[in-house]
Amino acid sequence: MSATVSLLAELRHADHIIKTMLNAMTVQQQARVGAKLEADGVAGEGMTRHHERAAVIAAAAPASASAQMLRIEQQAVDILSQADHADILLQALFDKLDPVGDTSPEVAAINCFATCTARAVALMREAADNIVALVVEGGAA
Repeated sequence: MSATVSLLAELRHADHIIKTMLNAMTVQQQARVGAKLEADGVAGEGMTRHHERAAVIAAAAPASASAQMLRIEQQAVDILSQADHADILLQALFDKLDPVGDTSPEVAAINCFATCTARAVALMREAADNIVALVVEGGAA
């Protein structure tokens, strides 16, 4: 995946996060944050730089079909990210199970479920990699 695709996806995520946080803040909280951002010299046309972010997103976003491909690729990347998180959790579980061994039916069942889950995560990762490869092929055509 290209750095541009990752950066654009991160910018879109940041835009969503900022909007969500603003909606959760009181007017007084927004004013305090706005004053701090202004003092730090990072405020643009507005305290959240919405217009600047929107302009960059619009300029970086390709035509409609390509934008759809970009969204598909980003979802595949999100799947890969979640697979990485699942791998970390599964590894921690396996690390805890290894010293115990299959001493009881319950531990054996947990080990079996964890192993099946690890395989499912590997298949998710493989499918996401294939999606990214197809998007890249389609984008090059």
